[in-house]
Amino acid sequence: MKNILLWLALSSFFSSCNVYSIYVKKQAEVFEEAGMKQYEKISDRPGGLHSGETYIEFKTVYMTGPESFDSTKKTLLLIHGYQGGAIAQWSPNVEELSKYFNIIAPDLNCHGRTYFTSDYSIEMQVDLVNEMLQFNKEKWSIENLIVIGSSYGGLVGARFAEKHAEKVSAYVSYDGLTGCFNKAFTDSIALTLGAKDAVALLNPTSGKEVKKLISLEKPVRIPSFILNQVVDQHFAVQRENKIALLNYLNEHESELNAHRFQWSAPVYILWGRNDKIIPFQTAKCLKEVYQIPDSRFIVYENTGHVMNMQNPKAFNKWVIDTFSN
Repeated sequence: MKNILLWLALSSFFSSCNVYSIYVKKQAEVFEEAGMKQYEKISDRPGGLHSGETYIEFKTVYMTGPESFDSTKKTLLLIHGYQGGAIAQWSPNVEELSKYFNIIAPDLNCHGRTYFTSDYSIEMQVDLVNEMLQFNKEKWSIENLIVIGSSYGGLVGARFAEKHAEKVSAYVSYDGLTGCFNKAFTDSIALTLGAKDAVALLNPTSGKEVKKLISLEKPVRIPSFILNQVVDQHFAVQRENKIALLNYLNEHESELNAHRFQWSAPVYILWGRNDKIIPFQTAKCLKEVYQIPDSRFIVYENTGHVMNMQNPKAFNKWVIDTFSN
C-alpha cells in the first residue's frame, strides 16, 4: 500500500513539473556556455487590424560573442529546419563546434524568437538571414561562411549560397530541401500513421501525434505528460504561421523543383539513409543533377532526418574533419 501511495505521489509530482520548460532552459544554457550571444532586433511596424495600429516584429540570431570570437577560425552559418529554431536544433552541437569555429545560428521567421508578417516565401527567409548577419555590432567578418542548411533550412541555405555567393566558401545540404523533392512521399508516410498529410504530421496537436512524429525512424518512449507539454509550448507556438510556410512550399513545388541553383562554392550533400521526411532518393537525385563528386556525397547509415540531434558526435566530427583545417 505504501509503495502504491509513493508511486501516486511521484506521478503527481512529475506530472505537475514543467519538464519541457526545464529542458529548453538547459538548451539555452548550452548556447551561453559555448560563448554564443543573442542579438535581437525589435521594431514597431504599421499594419494592425485598425488604422493607425502597429505590430511588433522580432528578429533573433545567435552568434559567437566578442569575448569568444577568434579571427583565425572559420565561421559556420547553421540554418535550422522546419519546427526547429537555432537553440532547439543546434544545442547538441555548439559546445564542440565552438572549439573550432565561430558560429552564426539564426531563428528563421515563425521559429524560435523570430516573427514578423511576411509572404512566407523562401526568398523572405534568405533576405532575413542576410539582414541578421549585420546584427552583431562588433562587425566581425561575415565572409567565407560555411553554410549548413538542415531540411527546410537546406532550401534557405541553397538560395543564400546562390544569392550571396561572395559570402560563402562552402554549402552543405544536410537532408535539405534543395530540389528533387516530391511531397507525395511524405504525405504517404503521414497517411500510414493516420495523419491527413505531411502538414498535419509535422504540426501535431496532441501528445499522441508528437510521439508518432518523433518515432518515425526509431521508437521513442517519453511520458505522455511531457509530450503534451511539447505540444503546448512548442508546436502550438506560431502554429498557423508555420503551416503557412509549408503551404507556400506546396503551392510552389513545381517552381522550386524546376530551379537549377548556380553555386560558385563547393557543395556537399550530407544525408541520413533512413530519413523518412526527405527520403534518401532525394539525395541521390541532387547528386546526379548537380554532379556532386563522391568525396562530397556523405551518407550515414542507421541515421534519420536530424543526424545532428540523433548522432551529434558523428555530425560534429564530420564538420570538424571537413572544414576546420
